[in-house]
Amino acid sequence: MSIIQIKSLTKIYPVGNEKVTALDNISLEMEKGKIYCLLGTSGSGKSTLLNMMAGLEKPTKGQIIIKNSHIEKMNENQLARFRQKNIGFVFQSYNLLPAFTALENVTLPLIFKKIPKRIREKRAKEMLCAVGLKDRIKHTPAQMSGGQQQRVSIARAFVNNPDIIFADEPTGNLDTKTTLEMMDLITKISKENNQTLIIVTHDLEISEYADVIIHIRDGKVDSIEQVNKKMIEKI
Repeated sequence: MSIIQIKSLTKIYPVGNEKVTALDNISLEMEKGKIYCLLGTSGSGKSTLLNMMAGLEKPTKGQIIIKNSHIEKMNENQLARFRQKNIGFVFQSYNLLPAFTALENVTLPLIFKKIPKRIREKRAKEMLCAVGLKDRIKHTPAQMSGGQQQRVSIARAFVNNPDIIFADEPTGNLDTKTTLEMMDLITKISKENNQTLIIVTHDLEISEYADVIIHIRDGKVDSIEQVNKKMIEKI
């Protein structure tokens, strides 16, 4: 069953007197519970595509339908509510609040949903334990390594049990050993909870964690690789 449908999606940016096409008539469908990788070099359009799906940018034309809702038609307030309910984010730069502890950072999505303090702290502690940070709950980002900060970011993304997780170059600032640990962690959690995980990366090794690799080149879908079937479908 499709949870995301993208239809004839195009994004054009004005640059001086010229126009740059970042996305060129992309159409895709993504199923619930699968892991997808948007793979491409810098400037290929993969991060722009993710931003469109997350409602962070508006398309020039085309449709983005998530859980039967048209994202491209929503205003900022509607998008904020939709993201709070349905979407989690894992960022390359972690995006943690420096003055907040790990626990406080992870409870943020639950505060926005107005969940009582006792319940949100219980859920946040359970999530931090699940990502291996039982002993770092009261630590601030400055008191943690990059890998530990990314674990906090992962806990925050998953604490609300969203249907969809967007991970934009989630291991870009980590060493190889920590990268593999983080990828094992986010793919394990998403599979256990039947969540749709969409990873943006330029790294072939990271792409191997996906069920489906969507190769992006020059703003277009170049090919789709069904990893489990070891089969490439040329567009």
